[in-house]
Amino acid sequence: MSRVFQLAQAVKLSLILGMTTGTLLLGSHLKVDAESRTTAHHQLQNTKVKLAQNSPAISRFQTLAEADELYQKGQLQAAENLYRKVKPEFAASDRRRTAIYEVEQLPGDGQVYWRNANEGLQQNLDSKIFLPLQLLLSNYPEFIKGHLLLAEACDKKPEACKSNAKDGQPKNALEVLERAVELYPDDPELLKAKIKALAKEQRFLEASIAARQFATIYVDYPEAPEFEKLAEKNLQRHHSKLNDDLRFQGIFSTVVGGVKAFSTKDWQSGVSGFETISMLLQGESAFGKEVADKLVKQYQQEGKLLEDPQVLNYVRGIGGRLEPLMGRKFDYEYYVIQDSAINAFALPGGKVFVNVGAILGTNSEAELAGLLSHEISHAVLSHGFQRVAQSQFISGLSNVIPISNMFQEMVGKEYSRENERQADILGTRVLNKAGYAADGLRNLMATLNAKSGGKEQTSWQSTHPAPAERVAYLEGLIKSNNYNRYAFEGVKKHQEIQNLIQGIAPSQDSKPAASQPAKKPPKGKPNSRTKPTRGIVAIAAGLTRDNIEIRIDGGKVESDRNFTINFIVENRSDRAFAFVPLYAEVVTESGKKLKTRFSSAQAQVPAGGNIKGEVQVLGQSWNSQGSQNLTLVIKESTGGGRIFRIPF
Repeated sequence: MSRVFQLAQAVKLSLILGMTTGTLLLGSHLKVDAESRTTAHHQLQNTKVKLAQNSPAISRFQTLAEADELYQKGQLQAAENLYRKVKPEFAASDRRRTAIYEVEQLPGDGQVYWRNANEGLQQNLDSKIFLPLQLLLSNYPEFIKGHLLLAEACDKKPEACKSNAKDGQPKNALEVLERAVELYPDDPELLKAKIKALAKEQRFLEASIAARQFATIYVDYPEAPEFEKLAEKNLQRHHSKLNDDLRFQGIFSTVVGGVKAFSTKDWQSGVSGFETISMLLQGESAFGKEVADKLVKQYQQEGKLLEDPQVLNYVRGIGGRLEPLMGRKFDYEYYVIQDSAINAFALPGGKVFVNVGAILGTNSEAELAGLLSHEISHAVLSHGFQRVAQSQFISGLSNVIPISNMFQEMVGKEYSRENERQADILGTRVLNKAGYAADGLRNLMATLNAKSGGKEQTSWQSTHPAPAERVAYLEGLIKSNNYNRYAFEGVKKHQEIQNLIQGIAPSQDSKPAASQPAKKPPKGKPNSRTKPTRGIVAIAAGLTRDNIEIRIDGGKVESDRNFTINFIVENRSDRAFAFVPLYAEVVTESGKKLKTRFSSAQAQVPAGGNIKGEVQVLGQSWNSQGSQNLTLVIKESTGGGRIFRIPF
């Protein structure tokens, strides 16, 4: 059987089934000649014509494509009606018990356990403390004060806590709180107790990261500013302790030398614990950039970097919709790797790597966005950075290991349940805010589970386990937060990119992409923009600084040369925030100011309040194919003098 025929058959099968196989199509690293493309394309078209009438998968694809078109035109209800035709409701599932805080909310036996435990603490009787609390939490884990009291008892009586713990029960205060936070990750009191316990053990970096994670994930909570301060406080304590340790060993003055030594090494070079510490002291972004630069160089030497501009811009465009909503301002960069494995990962500081297999193994743009959102969440929440900081690589300053081993420590091992849940929560929330179908990540995991059949796992599954209960958890997350499952899926564009990768359609842009990724897709020529469809359009972007959030939330195309975007200013600080609409701007990538007209109900936002406004952009056409490559600039007129630059 010829390679051309195999390619055509594999492509036909993948599109008929509404999914792609990935592995069969990448043996030649995308080097498919024009004759192969033409043959495969004609055979594909013939097959699609024959099966369009009776294939459920083709029918589903067509329905989703039509719904996507309506969604982009702003006909949201009509789009939702179509989405619902091919996206059934989630099955009913057991829901987590709602947290309770008052003793009176407990049943009679629970109140007895609580009373006995408190009496035991007063009487200093270990057996009367730990057994009642264990029974209380075994039967009523939703009682938050029970977890806090058990942690307090374990802190005061560590030996008794350990000896009274049965198999599977926590044996110290920190384990008690970690289990409680896993059950109720959005409870501020539990997390504050955990951060305090981490700090007591001088695990300041973990305490800082835990606080930042809460402030990032639960940004709308009134406690979020307090956790931001805790994060900064513990990060400073971590740096102080690390510097003291280095001074004690007489090598603090050579830290800069360690950074320089790290930067000159290649991928397989050995790196010492001292050099690793030197880089960690520079912070997440600098550390992630050093590792990413070496990884990119390695991929370039192996010929694995995909440089097709359409594919790169597609991935960057998805990332560009997610970044402003992530809560941390990183210098995000995206790379596509010619690897058939369904995998993606993000290094500290927002350096994101996506395998071609991940694009081919997802069924829609929303699924790929779900994957990227989840991976970026790991970087935003410092999961990989935390691993290296806690690893054996820095336990001895003279220990030498290859940089590639450090990379495996960051992204090549299975994440903890807590890490995965945090990335699920943040990733799904961002996916919803960005205007994608909120079940993109859930659908990807369901697809991977179905494909693996519980047997061989994909590369991504090996580090991100996706059992059925996790899919159910994501369903519960979507339902409990009223996230929108019936938003943009993006099946048509996604299929076009898959076709391009598989060699069916040649790239429309023959100019090769630069080796270093641009942060935004290059602006197209005026005649490359498709004529915009008038009406409401979906667009989302935003920026938060010091508890002031300014976000773009939808818009309207009024003519071929005019459009309006809606913006919201939320003030979660304790003082008023004001700006002057006259000085607000929309600028191009080159810095050119566009003609605009701003309007808002008021220009001052009281503490705890919000306002809505509009900005009409005049003389500029709307790009229906992706990013507008513009930036909304709003300058504060109150004391802070902050400037908000929001790319969209």
